[in-house]
Amino acid sequence: YSAVAAEYAFSPYLSMYVTDLYNYDETDIHYYSVGGSYTKGRTRVAMNYGRQRGGLVCVGGVCRFVPENTGLTLNISTNF
Repeated sequence: YSAVAAEYAFSPYLSMYVTDLYNYDETDIHYYSVGGSYTKGRTRVAMNYGRQRGGLVCVGGVCRFVPENTGLTLNISTNF
């Protein structure tokens, strides 16, 4: 795999990113993603569109199995 990522934070509340993970050995598939997030107070809304490779995905020390998919994702989280 080879990957490239770019992220820009417009302010402490708004950010956007673009990524591309390229599997050049076996399948020549690009796993692209573009998205952003907005934070207000304790609530964060994030949206992205792209292709996600399947398998074990670990974020922030939490790992879970996800199926391969392509589409739009919306995440809303609130801390209390």
